[in-house]
Amino acid sequence: MARSSYLLCLLFAVLISGGCSLMPRELNLTPLWFHRLDGNGELLEWDAAWPILHYERTADGGDDFRVRPFYRRVTEPSPALPEDEAVEHQFLVPLGRVKSYPDETSARLFPLWSWRSRVNDDGERDVDWYLLFPFVWGGYSADDRENYFAVFPFYADIPEFLTYDRWRTVLFPLWVSMDKSGHHYDSVLWPFIGWSNCAEGRHRWLRILPFYGHNVEEGVFDRRFLLWPFFAWSTENEDGRSGPVDSYWFWPLVGWRSGADTTGWMALWPFFQSTSKRDHFFVLTLFWPLWRYYWNRAEDNVTQWWFWPFVSHVESDDQRAWTFLWPLMWFREYDDPEGTNSQQWVLPFFWRIVKDRRDGPREEHVKLWPIAHSTVETDADGTVLRSNWSALSPFPLRNSSATGIEEAYGWLWQLARGVQRAPDDRAVDVVGRLYTHRSRSDGTTASVPLLFNYEQDERGERTLRLFQFLPIPLGSASQDDDGGTE
Repeated sequence: MARSSYLLCLLFAVLISGGCSLMPRELNLTPLWFHRLDGNGELLEWDAAWPILHYERTADGGDDFRVRPFYRRVTEPSPALPEDEAVEHQFLVPLGRVKSYPDETSARLFPLWSWRSRVNDDGERDVDWYLLFPFVWGGYSADDRENYFAVFPFYADIPEFLTYDRWRTVLFPLWVSMDKSGHHYDSVLWPFIGWSNCAEGRHRWLRILPFYGHNVEEGVFDRRFLLWPFFAWSTENEDGRSGPVDSYWFWPLVGWRSGADTTGWMALWPFFQSTSKRDHFFVLTLFWPLWRYYWNRAEDNVTQWWFWPFVSHVESDDQRAWTFLWPLMWFREYDDPEGTNSQQWVLPFFWRIVKDRRDGPREEHVKLWPIAHSTVETDADGTVLRSNWSALSPFPLRNSSATGIEEAYGWLWQLARGVQRAPDDRAVDVVGRLYTHRSRSDGTTASVPLLFNYEQDERGERTLRLFQFLPIPLGSASQDDDGGTE
Protein backbone atom coordinates (compact mmCIF):
# COMPACT_ATOMS: atom_id res chain seq x y z
CA MET A 1 0.00 0.00 0.00
CA ALA A 2 2.80 2.44 0.83
CA ARG A 3 4.52 1.78 -2.51
CA SER A 4 1.33 2.19 -4.56
CA SER A 5 0.43 5.34 -2.63
CA TYR A 6 3.86 6.79 -3.34
CA LEU A 7 3.48 6.02 -7.05
CA LEU A 8 0.13 7.80 -7.01
CA CYS A 9 1.81 10.80 -5.39
CA LEU A 10 4.57 10.85 -8.01
CA LEU A 11 2.08 10.48 -10.84
CA PHE A 12 0.13 13.47 -9.59
CA ALA A 13 3.37 15.44 -9.23
CA VAL A 14 4.35 14.73 -12.83
CA LEU A 15 0.98 15.89 -14.08
CA ILE A 16 1.10 19.25 -12.32
CA SER A 17 4.78 20.10 -12.48
CA GLY A 18 6.29 18.21 -15.38
CA GLY A 19 8.93 16.54 -13.20
CA CYS A 20 9.41 14.97 -9.80
CA SER A 21 12.57 16.96 -9.13
CA LEU A 22 10.48 20.08 -8.62
CA MET A 23 8.32 18.52 -5.95
CA PRO A 24 8.79 19.80 -2.37
CA ARG A 25 8.67 17.53 0.66
CA GLU A 26 5.26 19.02 1.41
CA LEU A 27 2.79 20.08 -1.27
CA ASN A 28 -0.51 21.57 -0.09
CA LEU A 29 -3.18 22.13 -2.73
CA THR A 30 -6.03 21.28 -0.35
CA PRO A 31 -8.75 20.28 -1.00
CA LEU A 32 -7.48 18.85 -4.33
CA TRP A 33 -4.21 17.33 -3.18
CA PHE A 34 -1.78 17.20 -0.28
CA HIS A 35 1.34 15.12 0.30
CA ARG A 36 4.16 15.00 2.81
CA LEU A 37 7.46 13.09 2.44
CA ASP A 38 10.07 12.10 4.99
CA GLY A 39 13.75 13.08 4.85
CA ASN A 40 14.51 10.18 2.46
CA GLY A 41 11.77 11.19 0.04
CA GLU A 42 9.45 8.34 1.08
CA LEU A 43 5.76 8.98 1.50
CA LEU A 44 4.42 9.82 4.97
CA GLU A 45 0.86 10.91 4.12
CA TRP A 46 -1.37 12.26 1.36
CA ASP A 47 -4.92 13.52 0.80
CA ALA A 48 -6.93 13.72 -2.41
CA ALA A 49 -10.32 15.40 -2.74
CA TRP A 50 -10.19 16.14 1.00
CA PRO A 51 -11.76 14.74 3.14
CA ILE A 52 -12.55 11.71 0.99
CA LEU A 53 -9.19 10.04 0.28
CA HIS A 54 -6.43 9.85 2.88
CA TYR A 55 -3.29 7.77 3.40
CA GLU A 56 -0.62 7.80 6.09
CA ARG A 57 2.22 5.58 7.20
CA THR A 58 1.63 4.31 10.74
CA ALA A 59 4.17 4.69 13.53
CA ASP A 60 4.94 0.94 13.25
CA GLY A 61 5.60 1.16 9.51
CA GLY A 62 2.20 -0.09 8.37
CA ASP A 63 -0.35 1.56 6.06
CA ASP A 64 -3.55 3.44 6.92
CA PHE A 65 -5.74 4.14 3.88
CA ARG A 66 -9.22 5.72 4.12
CA VAL A 67 -12.14 6.51 1.85
CA ARG A 68 -13.99 8.62 4.39
CA PRO A 69 -16.52 7.99 5.81
CA PHE A 70 -17.12 4.60 4.16
CA TYR A 71 -13.93 2.53 4.30
CA ARG A 72 -10.56 2.16 6.04
CA ARG A 73 -7.71 -0.33 5.65
CA VAL A 74 -4.96 -0.60 8.29
CA THR A 75 -1.97 -2.93 8.27
CA GLU A 76 0.22 -3.89 11.20
CA PRO A 77 3.59 -5.33 10.15
CA SER A 78 5.28 -8.16 12.00
CA PRO A 79 8.98 -7.39 12.64
CA ALA A 80 9.84 -11.08 12.89
CA LEU A 81 7.79 -12.50 9.98
CA PRO A 82 6.65 -10.09 7.24
CA GLU A 83 4.21 -12.70 5.94
CA ASP A 84 2.37 -12.53 9.30
CA GLU A 85 1.26 -8.93 8.65
CA ALA A 86 -2.08 -8.12 10.32
CA VAL A 87 -4.71 -6.43 8.16
CA GLU A 88 -7.93 -4.75 9.28
CA HIS A 89 -10.73 -3.41 7.06
CA GLN A 90 -13.35 -1.08 8.53
CA PHE A 91 -16.46 -0.07 6.61
CA LEU A 92 -19.59 1.79 7.62
CA VAL A 93 -17.98 2.24 11.06
CA PRO A 94 -18.95 0.99 13.60
CA LEU A 95 -21.04 -1.59 11.74
CA GLY A 96 -18.48 -3.38 9.59
CA ARG A 97 -15.01 -4.79 10.28
CA VAL A 98 -12.80 -7.51 8.81
CA LYS A 99 -9.61 -8.45 10.70
CA SER A 100 -6.91 -10.92 9.75
CA TYR A 101 -4.15 -11.84 12.21
CA PRO A 102 -1.80 -14.85 12.22
CA ASP A 103 -3.95 -16.77 14.73
CA GLU A 104 -7.32 -15.02 14.32
CA THR A 105 -9.66 -13.85 11.58
CA SER A 106 -13.00 -12.12 12.01
CA ALA A 107 -15.65 -10.42 9.89
CA ARG A 108 -18.66 -8.38 10.98
CA LEU A 109 -21.46 -6.34 9.44
CA PHE A 110 -23.81 -5.77 12.35
CA PRO A 111 -26.56 -7.00 12.61
CA LEU A 112 -26.41 -8.99 9.38
CA TRP A 113 -23.29 -11.14 9.79
CA SER A 114 -20.41 -11.97 12.09
CA TRP A 115 -17.62 -14.58 11.89
CA ARG A 116 -14.68 -15.18 14.21
CA SER A 117 -12.06 -17.90 14.01
CA ARG A 118 -9.27 -18.04 16.58
CA VAL A 119 -6.98 -20.36 18.52
CA ASN A 120 -8.42 -20.78 22.03
CA ASP A 121 -6.58 -21.15 25.33
CA ASP A 122 -6.22 -24.89 24.73
CA GLY A 123 -4.53 -24.34 21.36
CA GLU A 124 -7.60 -25.53 19.40
CA ARG A 125 -9.34 -23.72 16.55
CA ASP A 126 -12.55 -22.05 17.79
CA VAL A 127 -15.21 -20.55 15.47
CA ASP A 128 -18.23 -18.40 16.40
CA TRP A 129 -20.69 -16.79 13.95
CA TYR A 130 -24.14 -15.27 13.61
CA LEU A 131 -26.51 -14.35 10.79
CA LEU A 132 -29.26 -11.76 11.30
CA PHE A 133 -28.43 -11.48 15.01
CA PRO A 134 -29.95 -12.73 17.27
CA PHE A 135 -31.90 -15.14 15.08
CA VAL A 136 -29.32 -17.50 13.51
CA TRP A 137 -25.98 -18.22 15.17
CA GLY A 138 -23.58 -21.00 15.99
CA GLY A 139 -20.02 -22.16 16.43
CA TYR A 140 -17.67 -25.08 16.82
CA SER A 141 -14.21 -25.97 18.10
CA ALA A 142 -11.71 -28.46 16.75
CA ASP A 143 -11.98 -30.59 19.90
CA ASP A 144 -15.83 -30.69 19.65
CA ARG A 145 -16.16 -29.20 23.15
CA GLU A 146 -18.06 -26.11 21.99
CA ASN A 147 -20.27 -27.07 19.04
CA TYR A 148 -23.56 -25.18 18.99
CA PHE A 149 -26.27 -23.91 16.67
CA ALA A 150 -29.36 -21.71 17.08
CA VAL A 151 -32.25 -20.62 14.85
CA PHE A 152 -34.04 -18.48 17.38
CA PRO A 153 -36.82 -18.92 18.53
CA PHE A 154 -37.24 -22.31 16.83
CA TYR A 155 -34.15 -24.16 18.06
CA ALA A 156 -30.98 -23.49 20.06
CA ASP A 157 -28.21 -25.53 21.67
CA ILE A 158 -25.63 -23.13 23.17
CA PRO A 159 -22.82 -23.57 25.73
CA GLU A 160 -21.86 -20.90 28.29
CA PHE A 161 -25.00 -18.82 27.77
CA LEU A 162 -26.91 -16.62 30.26
CA THR A 163 -24.79 -17.95 33.18
CA TYR A 164 -25.67 -21.56 32.25
CA ASP A 165 -23.18 -24.25 31.25
CA ARG A 166 -25.57 -25.36 28.47
CA TRP A 167 -28.80 -23.76 27.29
CA ARG A 168 -31.23 -25.44 24.87
CA THR A 169 -34.64 -24.53 23.55
CA VAL A 170 -37.23 -25.69 21.03
CA LEU A 171 -39.93 -23.19 19.99
CA PHE A 172 -38.87 -20.75 22.71
CA PRO A 173 -40.47 -20.23 25.22
CA LEU A 174 -42.41 -23.51 24.89
CA TRP A 175 -39.48 -25.66 26.05
CA VAL A 176 -36.13 -24.71 27.57
CA SER A 177 -33.42 -26.97 29.00
CA MET A 178 -30.55 -25.68 31.17
CA ASP A 179 -27.42 -27.19 32.75
CA LYS A 180 -25.58 -25.39 35.55
CA SER A 181 -23.07 -26.52 38.18
CA GLY A 182 -23.89 -30.20 37.68
CA HIS A 183 -27.67 -29.66 37.77
CA HIS A 184 -30.15 -30.09 34.90
CA TYR A 185 -33.33 -28.03 34.52
CA ASP A 186 -36.30 -28.23 32.14
CA SER A 187 -38.93 -25.56 31.60
CA VAL A 188 -42.13 -25.24 29.55
CA LEU A 189 -43.76 -21.90 28.91
CA TRP A 190 -40.55 -20.41 30.32
CA PRO A 191 -40.24 -18.96 32.93
CA PHE A 192 -43.57 -20.10 34.38
CA ILE A 193 -43.22 -23.90 34.67
CA GLY A 194 -39.98 -25.73 35.38
CA TRP A 195 -38.52 -28.83 37.05
CA SER A 196 -35.21 -30.65 37.53
CA ASN A 197 -34.14 -34.27 37.24
CA CYS A 198 -30.57 -34.19 38.51
CA ALA A 199 -28.64 -37.44 38.29
CA GLU A 200 -27.19 -36.96 41.76
CA GLY A 201 -30.66 -37.13 43.35
CA ARG A 202 -29.76 -34.58 46.08
CA HIS A 203 -31.19 -31.62 44.17
CA ARG A 204 -34.89 -30.99 43.50
CA TRP A 205 -36.35 -28.00 41.68
CA LEU A 206 -39.95 -27.25 40.77
CA ARG A 207 -41.62 -24.00 39.72
CA ILE A 208 -45.21 -23.28 38.71
CA LEU A 209 -45.39 -19.50 38.68
CA PRO A 210 -46.97 -17.79 40.45
CA PHE A 211 -48.52 -20.62 42.51
CA TYR A 212 -45.74 -22.72 44.01
CA GLY A 213 -42.04 -23.45 43.72
CA HIS A 214 -39.17 -25.10 45.55
CA ASN A 215 -35.40 -25.37 45.07
CA VAL A 216 -33.84 -27.92 47.41
CA GLU A 217 -30.33 -29.32 47.63
CA GLU A 218 -30.26 -31.72 50.55
CA GLY A 219 -27.90 -30.70 53.29
CA VAL A 220 -27.18 -27.33 51.62
CA PHE A 221 -30.38 -25.23 51.24
CA ASP A 222 -34.18 -25.45 51.03
CA ARG A 223 -36.02 -22.58 49.26
CA ARG A 224 -39.78 -22.41 48.66
CA PHE A 225 -42.48 -19.91 47.65
CA LEU A 226 -46.26 -19.78 47.50
CA LEU A 227 -48.20 -17.29 45.37
CA TRP A 228 -44.95 -15.60 44.33
CA PRO A 229 -43.80 -13.03 45.31
CA PHE A 230 -46.11 -12.76 48.31
CA PHE A 231 -45.03 -15.72 50.47
CA ALA A 232 -41.57 -17.28 50.59
CA TRP A 233 -39.46 -19.15 53.13
CA SER A 234 -36.06 -20.82 53.08
CA THR A 235 -33.27 -22.43 55.07
CA GLU A 236 -29.76 -21.56 53.90
CA ASN A 237 -26.23 -22.55 54.93
CA GLU A 238 -27.24 -26.00 56.19
CA ASP A 239 -23.69 -27.24 55.62
CA GLY A 240 -21.97 -24.12 56.98
CA ARG A 241 -19.91 -23.98 60.15
CA SER A 242 -22.07 -21.13 61.52
CA GLY A 243 -25.24 -23.21 61.18
CA PRO A 244 -28.48 -22.81 59.16
CA VAL A 245 -30.23 -19.50 58.53
CA ASP A 246 -34.06 -19.44 58.33
CA SER A 247 -35.90 -16.77 56.33
CA TYR A 248 -39.58 -15.83 56.00
CA TRP A 249 -41.03 -13.33 53.52
CA PHE A 250 -44.54 -11.83 53.47
CA TRP A 251 -44.20 -9.36 50.61
CA PRO A 252 -44.31 -6.40 50.71
CA LEU A 253 -45.22 -6.04 54.39
CA VAL A 254 -42.63 -7.85 56.47
CA GLY A 255 -39.84 -10.42 56.40
CA TRP A 256 -37.10 -11.71 58.68
CA ARG A 257 -34.20 -14.14 58.85
CA SER A 258 -32.36 -15.66 61.80
CA GLY A 259 -29.41 -17.89 62.51
CA ALA A 260 -26.60 -18.37 64.98
CA ASP A 261 -24.58 -15.47 63.48
CA THR A 262 -27.06 -13.98 60.98
CA THR A 263 -30.09 -11.74 61.51
CA GLY A 264 -32.18 -9.64 59.18
CA TRP A 265 -35.53 -7.98 58.66
CA MET A 266 -37.63 -6.23 56.00
CA ALA A 267 -40.63 -3.89 56.26
CA LEU A 268 -42.56 -2.31 53.41
CA TRP A 269 -40.11 -3.60 50.83
CA PRO A 270 -37.94 -2.07 49.42
CA PHE A 271 -38.02 0.92 51.79
CA PHE A 272 -36.67 -0.66 55.00
CA GLN A 273 -34.24 -3.61 55.12
CA SER A 274 -31.31 -4.85 57.16
CA THR A 275 -29.16 -8.01 57.18
CA SER A 276 -26.04 -8.80 59.17
CA LYS A 277 -23.65 -11.66 59.82
CA ARG A 278 -21.31 -11.26 62.74
CA ASP A 279 -17.80 -10.21 61.64
CA HIS A 280 -18.72 -10.81 57.97
CA PHE A 281 -21.19 -8.27 56.56
CA PHE A 282 -23.83 -5.69 57.42
CA VAL A 283 -26.35 -3.87 55.23
CA LEU A 284 -29.00 -1.33 56.23
CA THR A 285 -31.50 0.44 53.96
CA LEU A 286 -33.79 3.22 55.22
CA PHE A 287 -36.34 5.00 53.05
CA TRP A 288 -34.93 3.35 49.93
CA PRO A 289 -33.34 4.67 47.79
CA LEU A 290 -32.44 7.61 50.05
CA TRP A 291 -30.13 5.92 52.57
CA ARG A 292 -28.04 2.73 52.46
CA TYR A 293 -25.03 1.39 54.36
CA TYR A 294 -23.14 -1.76 53.33
CA TRP A 295 -20.02 -3.52 54.64
CA ASN A 296 -18.65 -6.89 53.56
CA ARG A 297 -15.37 -8.36 54.71
CA ALA A 298 -15.37 -10.95 51.91
CA GLU A 299 -15.43 -8.23 49.23
CA ASP A 300 -12.03 -6.73 50.09
CA ASN A 301 -13.44 -5.09 53.25
CA VAL A 302 -15.74 -2.91 51.16
CA THR A 303 -17.66 -0.16 52.98
CA GLN A 304 -20.31 1.74 51.05
CA TRP A 305 -22.87 4.30 52.07
CA TRP A 306 -25.07 6.82 50.26
CA PHE A 307 -27.55 9.58 50.88
CA TRP A 308 -29.06 9.51 47.43
CA PRO A 309 -28.72 11.45 45.17
CA PHE A 310 -26.60 13.93 47.14
CA VAL A 311 -23.52 12.00 48.25
CA SER A 312 -22.09 8.48 48.38
CA HIS A 313 -18.79 6.90 49.37
CA VAL A 314 -17.11 3.54 48.73
CA GLU A 315 -13.86 2.33 50.25
CA SER A 316 -12.20 -1.08 50.21
CA ASP A 317 -8.75 -2.63 50.08
CA ASP A 318 -8.42 -1.71 46.38
CA GLN A 319 -10.75 1.23 45.71
CA ARG A 320 -11.81 4.66 46.97
CA ALA A 321 -14.73 6.59 45.48
CA TRP A 322 -17.06 9.54 46.07
CA THR A 323 -20.11 10.71 44.14
CA PHE A 324 -22.06 13.95 44.48
CA LEU A 325 -25.43 14.74 42.93
CA TRP A 326 -25.52 11.29 41.35
CA PRO A 327 -24.88 10.65 38.50
CA LEU A 328 -23.23 14.01 37.76
CA MET A 329 -20.01 14.00 39.84
CA TRP A 330 -17.74 10.96 40.30
CA PHE A 331 -14.30 10.76 41.91
CA ARG A 332 -12.79 7.28 41.95
CA GLU A 333 -9.45 5.54 42.42
CA TYR A 334 -8.95 1.79 42.22
CA ASP A 335 -6.18 -0.79 41.84
CA ASP A 336 -6.03 -3.67 39.39
CA PRO A 337 -3.29 -6.16 38.48
CA GLU A 338 -1.83 -3.70 35.93
CA GLY A 339 -1.68 -0.62 38.15
CA THR A 340 -3.69 2.24 39.66
CA ASN A 341 -6.61 3.97 37.97
CA SER A 342 -7.85 7.45 38.86
CA GLN A 343 -11.04 8.98 37.47
CA GLN A 344 -12.77 12.33 37.93
CA TRP A 345 -16.10 12.96 36.20
CA VAL A 346 -18.29 16.08 36.21
CA LEU A 347 -20.86 14.99 33.66
CA PRO A 348 -21.37 15.78 30.90
CA PHE A 349 -18.77 18.54 30.68
CA PHE A 350 -15.52 17.22 32.18
CA TRP A 351 -13.75 13.96 32.78
CA ARG A 352 -10.19 12.89 33.53
CA ILE A 353 -8.90 9.31 33.47
CA VAL A 354 -5.38 8.36 34.54
CA LYS A 355 -3.79 4.90 34.37
CA ASP A 356 -0.47 4.47 36.24
CA ARG A 357 0.97 1.06 35.37
CA ARG A 358 3.07 -0.86 37.86
CA ASP A 359 5.95 -1.12 35.37
CA GLY A 360 6.12 2.68 34.98
CA PRO A 361 4.14 3.86 31.89
CA ARG A 362 1.28 6.29 32.39
CA GLU A 363 -1.76 7.29 30.32
CA GLU A 364 -3.80 10.44 31.01
CA HIS A 365 -7.00 11.38 29.20
CA VAL A 366 -8.71 14.73 29.82
CA LYS A 367 -11.88 15.92 28.11
CA LEU A 368 -13.76 19.21 28.29
CA TRP A 369 -16.88 18.19 26.43
CA PRO A 370 -17.58 19.09 23.66
CA ILE A 371 -14.76 21.64 23.35
CA ALA A 372 -11.54 19.61 23.48
CA HIS A 373 -9.73 16.49 24.64
CA SER A 374 -6.14 15.44 25.29
CA THR A 375 -4.63 11.95 25.67
CA VAL A 376 -0.97 11.51 26.64
CA GLU A 377 1.03 8.27 27.10
CA THR A 378 4.42 8.47 28.82
CA ASP A 379 7.09 5.94 29.77
CA ALA A 380 8.57 5.33 33.22
CA ASP A 381 10.89 8.34 32.80
CA GLY A 382 8.07 10.71 31.84
CA THR A 383 8.98 10.84 28.11
CA VAL A 384 5.91 11.25 25.92
CA LEU A 385 5.52 8.19 23.71
CA ARG A 386 2.21 9.05 22.05
CA SER A 387 -0.41 11.73 22.42
CA ASN A 388 -3.36 13.28 20.65
CA TRP A 389 -5.70 16.22 21.16
CA SER A 390 -8.50 17.84 19.25
CA ALA A 391 -10.91 20.76 19.30
CA LEU A 392 -13.81 20.21 19.01
CA SER A 393 -14.29 16.77 20.58
CA PRO A 394 -17.99 15.85 20.94
CA PHE A 395 -17.77 12.04 20.63
CA PRO A 396 -17.97 10.66 24.20
CA LEU A 397 -16.25 7.25 23.84
CA ARG A 398 -12.58 6.35 23.54
CA ASN A 399 -10.10 3.48 23.01
CA SER A 400 -11.68 0.22 21.82
CA SER A 401 -15.20 1.62 22.21
CA ALA A 402 -14.43 4.25 19.56
CA THR A 403 -12.31 2.25 17.10
CA GLY A 404 -12.39 3.96 13.71
CA ILE A 405 -14.87 6.68 14.70
CA GLU A 406 -12.45 9.61 14.71
CA GLU A 407 -10.68 8.35 11.59
CA ALA A 408 -13.96 8.11 9.66
CA TYR A 409 -15.93 11.08 11.00
CA GLY A 410 -13.53 13.33 12.92
CA TRP A 411 -13.20 15.74 9.97
CA LEU A 412 -16.84 16.70 10.51
CA TRP A 413 -16.16 18.39 13.85
CA GLN A 414 -12.42 18.84 14.39
CA LEU A 415 -11.36 22.48 14.06
CA ALA A 416 -7.82 21.57 15.08
CA ARG A 417 -6.04 18.31 15.82
CA GLY A 418 -2.64 17.36 17.16
CA VAL A 419 -1.01 13.94 17.26
CA GLN A 420 2.33 12.63 18.48
CA ARG A 421 2.93 9.29 16.80
CA ALA A 422 6.33 8.71 18.44
CA PRO A 423 8.62 10.59 20.86
CA ASP A 424 10.21 12.47 17.93
CA ASP A 425 7.13 12.82 15.68
CA ARG A 426 4.62 15.63 16.33
CA ALA A 427 1.95 17.04 14.00
CA VAL A 428 -0.81 19.67 14.02
CA ASP A 429 -3.63 20.13 11.48
CA VAL A 430 -6.15 22.97 11.39
CA VAL A 431 -9.50 22.55 9.59
CA GLY A 432 -8.59 20.12 6.87
CA ARG A 433 -5.00 21.22 6.17
CA LEU A 434 -5.73 24.97 6.12
CA TYR A 435 -2.59 24.96 8.21
CA THR A 436 -0.53 21.84 8.85
CA HIS A 437 2.78 21.19 10.59
CA ARG A 438 4.81 18.05 11.31
CA SER A 439 8.14 17.78 13.10
CA ARG A 440 10.24 14.60 13.03
CA SER A 441 13.83 13.66 13.73
CA ASP A 442 14.54 13.94 9.99
CA GLY A 443 13.14 17.47 9.67
CA THR A 444 10.10 19.72 9.84
CA THR A 445 7.48 20.67 7.27
CA ALA A 446 4.54 23.09 7.37
CA SER A 447 2.19 24.65 4.83
CA VAL A 448 -0.88 26.75 4.04
CA PRO A 449 -2.83 25.72 0.91
CA LEU A 450 -1.52 27.35 -2.30
CA LEU A 451 0.25 30.20 -0.42
CA PHE A 452 3.45 28.66 0.94
CA ASN A 453 5.19 25.64 2.37
CA TYR A 454 8.18 25.44 4.68
CA GLU A 455 10.71 22.73 5.29
CA GLN A 456 13.75 22.24 7.48
CA ASP A 457 15.92 19.19 6.92
CA GLU A 458 17.78 17.21 9.59
CA ARG A 459 20.89 19.39 9.09
CA GLY A 460 18.87 22.54 9.91
CA GLU A 461 18.71 23.91 6.34
CA ARG A 462 15.45 25.85 5.87
CA THR A 463 13.48 26.64 2.71
CA LEU A 464 10.32 28.68 2.22
CA ARG A 465 8.40 28.08 -1.02
CA LEU A 466 5.98 30.77 -2.14
CA PHE A 467 2.91 29.42 -3.90
CA GLN A 468 4.18 25.93 -2.96
CA PHE A 469 7.00 25.84 -5.60
CA LEU A 470 9.08 29.07 -5.67
CA PRO A 471 12.02 28.36 -3.27
CA ILE A 472 13.48 31.00 -0.93
CA PRO A 473 16.47 29.66 1.06
CA LEU A 474 16.40 30.81 4.72
CA GLY A 475 19.78 29.46 5.76
CA SER A 476 20.56 27.12 8.62
CA ALA A 477 18.60 27.08 11.84
CA SER A 478 21.87 26.49 13.72
CA GLN A 479 23.40 29.85 12.75
CA ASP A 480 23.81 32.61 15.36
CA ASP A 481 22.54 36.12 14.71
CA ASP A 482 26.15 37.25 14.06
CA GLY A 483 26.58 34.71 11.30
CA GLY A 484 28.51 32.22 13.37
CA THR A 485 27.49 28.72 14.14
CA GLU A 486 26.56 27.19 17.45
